[in-house]
Amino acid sequence: MPRIEFFPTKPVRPDKFVDRKSELDKICDQINIRGHVAIYGSYGMGKSSLLNYIKSRNFWDEKGLDFSEALIVYYNWDGSFTPNSFWQKVLEELRNEAEGDAELQGKINDLLAERIEIRNIRQILRHIGKKDKFLLLLLDDYHGILGTQEDYVNNLEKSREMQTFLSGLRNLAVHSTEGQYFSTVVAAFRRLNELGPELPRGGSPWYNHYLYVDLKPFSREDIEQYFFTPNQDFFISIPDNIQKEKVLEITGRYPILLQHAGHIFYLFSQSKRDIDINIFKEEFKNQTEQIFKDIWRDLTTDEQNLLQLIVIDNLKGEVNGKRYSVDDIDKVFDRNSYILTTLEQKGVIYKNPEQDKYNFYSSLMQDLVIQEFAQNISDPKKLEIWFDRFGIKIIAQQVDRAKETLPFVIKIVKPIIKPFLGIFSQSKDK
Repeated sequence: MPRIEFFPTKPVRPDKFVDRKSELDKICDQINIRGHVAIYGSYGMGKSSLLNYIKSRNFWDEKGLDFSEALIVYYNWDGSFTPNSFWQKVLEELRNEAEGDAELQGKINDLLAERIEIRNIRQILRHIGKKDKFLLLLLDDYHGILGTQEDYVNNLEKSREMQTFLSGLRNLAVHSTEGQYFSTVVAAFRRLNELGPELPRGGSPWYNHYLYVDLKPFSREDIEQYFFTPNQDFFISIPDNIQKEKVLEITGRYPILLQHAGHIFYLFSQSKRDIDINIFKEEFKNQTEQIFKDIWRDLTTDEQNLLQLIVIDNLKGEVNGKRYSVDDIDKVFDRNSYILTTLEQKGVIYKNPEQDKYNFYSSLMQDLVIQEFAQNISDPKKLEIWFDRFGIKIIAQQVDRAKETLPFVIKIVKPIIKPFLGIFSQSKDK
């Protein structure tokens, strides 16, 4: 049996990249017109693999593009950001890509010795354009550069610096003549309008020139084709004693989680060790727990709270051995439909039209939310939980002293839920 290679801890090699045809078509169209794309999705959705594929000749040949036209700079920012350090790194990478163009490399060397400004980048782009080429800038983990809006609340200087940088980048991309020699594809874990400093009143959005492309979990059809069909590069050989549906329920159809699943089954088959669903789930959880924690960490407080309410609703109140009864929970969801849509776009939940309920793509993500819910209990005796932003409180109460063996019934306090209904009326308008 030939060795099957999975990629659970690094981006998939370009020659092994599968699916994302619709997303790649959109990106191809934008590159063709020197446009700009913002990819977003949760951790493990394959953003880095997608960018690595775009920078490879495989993508260009598949789409009928001229690979020789592009000077491709890929960068995954992992340090403290300043505009000057950013352009320094970009130009250093561009210098490496400009092999054979001594004139361009000389211009870059001159710029690297001084403080770099947007006008200097325009100069470089003009030179690239004269050679009938263009710069394609691929920025991974772009959220590491932008930061969240909370990062700028008490740092006005940092906010102004970032606003200046982003405005300059937009002018370069959209309003300058040199923009015809410049295209960008950036990847982040959420939409760009939710990152970076807040816009000043009346300010023009710096992110409007991006076409948004969201990465969601693979479809069931794609998984059948690429992961459950023999002789495919990523064929997952599941033992007969394990139901395929259980594996899908655990992985949530996330690209990276499918890679982990395939890797685990492959190692067990090679070592001829027995494996059942419980062993698989435990091994899988050990390998992927940090991924789910990263997804949870990068959600907003409102998103986290809504996920906890979804858990209560979906499990019909049976959470952590206690019975919950939450009044008016559907109204909570209605008032926060925008946030729930965002969670769907991130691939954390999906709407089941038959049940009219929100479900988690991965059962392990639901398990993590249940753990977080237990940690929110501020007073073990009262079993009291506050959802401050929603203006609601959940309190555990015994139904009847004569029935002390019965589970707790936990209800949202009525006087508090009513004021809440107007708190997030603006959510839909965001």
